[in-house]
Amino acid sequence: MNFLPQFNLSLGNAFWFSLLFIITNLIVLKIHPQHYKKRVLSMPKFDNKFHQLVGTINFFLFQGLIILLIFIPIKINMPFFVIGLAIFSLGYFTYILSLVNYATNNPEKPVVKGMYKLSRNPQQITTIIMWVGIGFITSSLLIIAVCILQLITIYPTFIAQEKYCIEKYGKEYIDYMKDTPRYLMKQLYF
Repeated sequence: MNFLPQFNLSLGNAFWFSLLFIITNLIVLKIHPQHYKKRVLSMPKFDNKFHQLVGTINFFLFQGLIILLIFIPIKINMPFFVIGLAIFSLGYFTYILSLVNYATNNPEKPVVKGMYKLSRNPQQITTIIMWVGIGFITSSLLIIAVCILQLITIYPTFIAQEKYCIEKYGKEYIDYMKDTPRYLMKQLYF
């Protein structure tokens, strides 16, 4: 593993994973009801300028990862490639499940089924898991480090989304928050 991978432009680069992610999102946007598009494309309102700054940094970190993969080659060397592919696949399939859970939910009720039983933010968490897998596939510690940074910088976005959900769904969402962790494990429950 290297921190800075060798950058080049090739069909053997990891942009295929970014392309798969983008196409998956476009398909879900196309086939699900209008309320899904409206909800998923809206930005949360942050409490203060610092949270807004951190949330913006997180947004650009993620966009940067998508673009960065255009220039980073896939490394088909054992064992990192196989480990990375397994991590990516787990993240990708659970991401799709969380998208479907969100898209098929009644917008007048909080999403509490499927992947949303494991995390209040499964789309974001599973996306980071996918990108950690890509870090292993490309043998890039830079990608893994950005993913770890994203786990920190996404926190204000989670807080803003939770505030919105409490305002919209009230006690039902507060009860859900008591039973479901913000990230993925009870140990990371804030």
